[in-house]
This record gives sequence, structure tokens and C-alpha cells, in this order.
Amino acid sequence: MSVRTVLPSEMKALESDFMARRGIPSLLLMERAAAGVADAIARNTQAGASVLFLCGCGNNGGDGLAAARLWRGRKGGALVWLMPGRLSPDAEIQLQLAEEAGVEIRVLREIPDSLPQCSLAVDALFGTGLSRGVTGPAAELIALLDRSGVPVLAVDIPSGLDGATGRVNGAAVRAVETVTFHRAKPGLFLRQGCAYAGRITVCPILIPADTPPDEGLAFLTSEEAAALVPPRGPESHKGTFGTAVLCVGSVGMAGAAALCAEACIRAGSGLTRILCPEAIVPVLQTLVPGATCIPLPGDASLWPGIAEKALRGAVRAAIGCGLGQDEDLLPLLRAFRAASCPVVWDADALGLLASHPDLLPLPAKDFVTPHPGEAARLLSCTTAEVTDEPLRSLAALRERCGCNVILKGARSLMTDGTDCAVNPIGTPALAMGGSGDILTGLLCGLIGQGIPTSLQTMQLACYEHVLAAERAAKAHGLTSPVPQEIAASIRLG
Repeated sequence: MSVRTVLPSEMKALESDFMARRGIPSLLLMERAAAGVADAIARNTQAGASVLFLCGCGNNGGDGLAAARLWRGRKGGALVWLMPGRLSPDAEIQLQLAEEAGVEIRVLREIPDSLPQCSLAVDALFGTGLSRGVTGPAAELIALLDRSGVPVLAVDIPSGLDGATGRVNGAAVRAVETVTFHRAKPGLFLRQGCAYAGRITVCPILIPADTPPDEGLAFLTSEEAAALVPPRGPESHKGTFGTAVLCVGSVGMAGAAALCAEACIRAGSGLTRILCPEAIVPVLQTLVPGATCIPLPGDASLWPGIAEKALRGAVRAAIGCGLGQDEDLLPLLRAFRAASCPVVWDADALGLLASHPDLLPLPAKDFVTPHPGEAARLLSCTTAEVTDEPLRSLAALRERCGCNVILKGARSLMTDGTDCAVNPIGTPALAMGGSGDILTGLLCGLIGQGIPTSLQTMQLACYEHVLAAERAAKAHGLTSPVPQEIAASIRLG
């Protein structure tokens, strides 16, 4: 896990130290940044298109001015709207170079009523160092940009978004893509960040990728995710990849059990067994013929013994999807808590844990996967408190539950108690009931397949969960995929 976020304050110190040690001028780093922005412009519009550059007076504005010059050099149309004020030394030089290259510069003494005709706008108003709320003319300009409907490319971070926390300070630019430099900033993923940042592209600017600090949130690149997918040798058989035992489903909730089981199979579980009420066995045998069922009879006193027998020899297990909240289930939960293999706890199992805190903490090898509402119940707080302080909530869940945690969201957060990670991708195609059941099955299926760490197992599960939803959305539209199509779209290896 070599890719991590960096705080804006750390990035500033890192740049200064790098330039001082190497004797590299700041303008050279600015040129590399601007080249990355010009490449992103080319990705988001056609060759020769007219682009509006909104530039502030600081070095973020300098990046924008340099990108305008480079876009002009690529035969594109470049108009700069420059905020009035004293420019930073590097921005002053970039202004002169842009003027000499024939870029049209307009200093905004007042905010116009509309944008000029353009295919794309580049936001280079404020960088990651912004520490105050956006007000006055800058806020008016951002509002104008938002009303225009013109797609926006953000330079380093959408102006008005806090690079450390993801909070919006007064007003903020909504971008279709953010080109961030050297490393992503955590605010691009946290709180409102994902709603404003769009697609995130990390652009190198000469500083070596492994330069400290390395305490930020880890996240996977597509190449790293592909490398983590467990390999399969030609001599493999179902015993090679072990058994999963899923305690899922109830009358009226067989679908949750089916989604979990199918995802578990598609994630590579050698044998998947569903522990469920007798009444739903025919349904599950039809929906998930690749899984076997272990019926739970009407006499609840027999359940713990059946569960304990099923768990012997299991490599992985999960409990909770569509399980229900009946008090008769508590002996089953205790049996899974005593399992020798890692267990994924989700959905109704989390609700029962929240109302029976004597079952906590869980074994350190286990996993909990709450959404914010479930997290709030586990932590005895409000859902708003969880979403407002996601990293603090993640740490509190680890402390409360004693095991690996995925705090689900638009950009899910994870911790193994030592390190933290964020899923860098997301899609609204997952905004439906059943998505969490799929993630539980996916995570369960990946456990025990040789992925080096539990954190990387969680990262891969979350990453592949989004990729599956994106494939389903591509086939059926962003709003129209049903959960079984997402489960069917899991493609590992």
C-alpha cells in the first residue's frame, strides 16, 4: 500500500523541503502541475476547444495561468478570468508568460452575469491552503459557475473545499474531475469531498512518491487492486479455497441471503454453505444453486449445536444479512463469536450487537461493516455525528468492536486498528437495498485467500464492489441496475 493521502500542511512542508534539498525552483514544479492540468483538459474536451480559466492570486492561480498557456500552445482557446489583487511571485511570472503566449487575460473588477461560450472551465481560484470561508466576489463567481452548467476541472482541490476535512467553507466548486498534485488530499474523500471533487487524478510533480510523511489514508490504485486479486493455479479445486458459512436470511428476507451468498461464491469461496430457516431453503436453492443450505429447524434450542458443527473447518464466515432481530438469535451470535475462523458481522447482526453490548468486543480477527446508521447505534450517538466526524467514528468503532472495521459510505473508510484506508472510488449505482449484502459476501469470500493483510482484504472488497456496480450501471443505466445484476457483475481475476 504505497499510495496515501497527504494533509495540505504536510504537502506544503514537503514541497519546501524537497526544493531546498534538491535546489529545484518552485516554477519547475508548477510547470509539471500545469502539464497535468493540460492533459486533463484534453481528456475532458475536444482538441482546440475554448476553455475558461478562473485564476486566483496565489500559486493555485499560477498553476491555472501556466495551464492556460500550455492549452493555448496545443491550439486550444484560452481565456483567463483573473481575480484582482497582488499576485504571488510565481503567479506573476506565469501571468507574464501567458500574456506573451497570446492568452487573453481579463481582470475581474466585477462578476459578470454569465460565462463566455466555453466547453470547460478550469477552477484555479484557491488551493489547499485556503483557511477561511469563501465569501464576496469569489462566492459570486462560484455561484455563477454552478448555474452555468459548464463542466469544471479543479486544480489540486475544488475551491472552497477543505483539503484536510472535506468540509465546504461557505461556497465550493463542483468539479467533474480534480487534478491533485503528488498525492491526494484526504478532504477529497471525506464528508462532502466526493460530491465536489468528481473523478480524482493524482499528478506527479517530480517529488518521489515514497517521500515521507506516510501516515495518511491508504488507498488502492487500479493496478494495486488487480495485483491483490488471489491467483488460481491449474491444480486448484474447491478445497483449495476453503469453506464459507453464512448465517443469513429469514422469512421475507431470503433475497439478502441470496445476494450475500452469490457475492461470496463470485469472490472465490471454494464451498459456500448457508445456515438459514427451513422455510427459505427452497427459495435459496433456486436463487443460489452454487451454495448448499443447512436448515435451521423450528426448535431454536438446536441452533447453536448446528452452527458450531457447520463452523468446524470453515475458513471464513458471515452473519447478519436478512437475519432479523429476534432474541432467539442470540445463541447463534454467540456461536459465531466463538468461531475459530474470521467472521464478517453485518446488518441485523450489528443491530443485535448494539442492543446486547455484552457480546462486544468481538475477536480481533473479525470484521464489522456498518453503514452510518448502524455505526450510530453501536456508538450510542446520532447518524449525523458519525457522518460529521467519520475518522473519529471509525476509531471509535474499532475501540468498541475490537476488530477490523469498514465504515460504509460514498467513500468507505477502513481500519485494522493499526492503519487506515479509504476506498478512492464510488458510484451512486450502489444506492439501493442489497448493496451491503453484496459487500458482506464479497469480503467474506476474499478472506483466507492469501491477501497479505486484513486491511488490504477490506480495500479489495470495497474496490471490487464499486467496479461491479459500475459494470452493471454501464449495462443497465446508473439508476436501473438491480442488486442481483451488481452481484453478477463481480469479476475477479
